[in-house]
Amino acid sequence: MELLTDDIRRLYRKFLLPGLGGALVMTIYSFVDSIAVGQAEGPVGAAAMAVIGPLFGVSVFLAIMCGVGGSVLMSEARGQGDWDKGDTYFTSSVLLMGILTLVSWLALLLFGESVMAFFGAEGEALTMVMKYARWLIGFWPAIIFPIFLGAFIRNDGAPGLATGAVIAGGVLNMFGDWFLVFFLGLGIRGAAMATVAGTIMQSAVMISYLFRRSCRLRLRRPRNSGKAMGQILSIGFGAGVLDLGTVFIGVVTNNQLMKYGGAAALAVYGVLTTVTSLFQSLFGGVGQAIQPIASTNFGAGQTERIGRLLRLSLTTVLGMGAAFVLIGELFPAGLTRLFMSASEEVLAIAPGLVRRYFLVFLPLGVTVLATYYLQSILRFRMSMAVSVLRSFALSGLMLWLLPMALGTNGVMLALPVSEILTATVAALCIRHSGVRFVE
Repeated sequence: MELLTDDIRRLYRKFLLPGLGGALVMTIYSFVDSIAVGQAEGPVGAAAMAVIGPLFGVSVFLAIMCGVGGSVLMSEARGQGDWDKGDTYFTSSVLLMGILTLVSWLALLLFGESVMAFFGAEGEALTMVMKYARWLIGFWPAIIFPIFLGAFIRNDGAPGLATGAVIAGGVLNMFGDWFLVFFLGLGIRGAAMATVAGTIMQSAVMISYLFRRSCRLRLRRPRNSGKAMGQILSIGFGAGVLDLGTVFIGVVTNNQLMKYGGAAALAVYGVLTTVTSLFQSLFGGVGQAIQPIASTNFGAGQTERIGRLLRLSLTTVLGMGAAFVLIGELFPAGLTRLFMSASEEVLAIAPGLVRRYFLVFLPLGVTVLATYYLQSILRFRMSMAVSVLRSFALSGLMLWLLPMALGTNGVMLALPVSEILTATVAALCIRHSGVRFVE
């Protein structure tokens, strides 16, 4: 597979399915766990999973920031023919990931319960949340590692292995949910144990790649590692900020829903956070699929090939977004029942809330793809602007303003409105990125 000469359509197809699979590294676990916990524990369990969502977001943010930032620089260096420089970026990324993992792990071990309370848990919900969170915190490095390493494995020309690792871990997690949650009756604690087992399996599959003869990832004594880490952070933060923003949005929304809608609305949002995590990851998978191709071709000055790649990927995310919106508009009650053993109160309010919220998915694909694309061609400021607008500025403003006028409906409409505005800015950034859109 030659990234600089092979047909762009063929390359895109070759990377797309593994990219989608790799993007599901974490969401497949939270998705399956949310269904199991919601069915076993009812609305209280669904609400607890809404609070746990930001914890997953923190892990993805750290891994994406180091993994995508380092792999973009590695691929660009390889595209220029400087493989030693590429190895330096890989080594520096590993060191940076190790430092950030250790610092965040110690913080969670010391202040885990306070962190979950900040995320929106209180009373009975906090007790249930900690049954799950303690397992994630205890095995924190195993939660982060597969996402980080997967970015480099895809850029090293083995996108299928990342998908295989996800499948292996996901199958173990699903079996573990059935066996531990229902057969042994361990409830939410069993779901956490199944997730940890799945991520350990995933890590083992990915580590096996490092010992293959075909692996071209090399750890070397780093040169100017401090400078390299700074470059990795500056590039990776734009993509990682989407997941950090998910934490911010989740915390604010959890608290706004408790204020305006109560526990029933928060239970519905528990369903929506899990679905959003899945769909956003799929959009991110398209971004991860184009990133190795775009970065390598940009390093070689092949901008026309990048333009063709951009057209293919935009068509993909718009089609996916339209399909996702239809799911929510046509099956809101069925979607709610899938994720929990719902009470009459929850079922009464769920359809309206779900239909309003699901409008977010049509523009979301453009926003997510834009951040990956702009990073791949080293338009860091543009990528950062899109990420911050989406993750903090516009979403925070809308979550503050709209509920004051529309109550719970305003909370559900806040993200679709902010996403449409952000996608407009993202489209303008793509247009002015310096790469011609090729038909």
